[in-house]
Amino acid sequence: MKITEEHIDAMRSERHRAARAEARAVAELLREALGRLGFTADVAMPHGEVDEALSWPVLRGEATVSGHPMVALGRIPLDSANRLAEILMRAALEEQTKKATNR
Repeated sequence: MKITEEHIDAMRSERHRAARAEARAVAELLREALGRLGFTADVAMPHGEVDEALSWPVLRGEATVSGHPMVALGRIPLDSANRLAEILMRAALEEQTKKATNR
């Protein structure tokens, strides 16, 4: 008998299933946000070919052994990582500016 994902899910507690569902939903939100920023799903390129498109990491919603929701982020090309870092830094600076003006 082959053990499937359904068999594994059936053995998990409700808390684990809920945590995994929550993490998958967050991973999907990250995919949507990255897509709106111009990133595309990371697709393996044949050796030697260069793709100028920004690509996002593999995103998986998971639950830890103890039942905590987690989103696993895979590796991304350096150009995409630099662009993502720029976007996050800009957002962080905007947030700091908002907090400073609201004091």
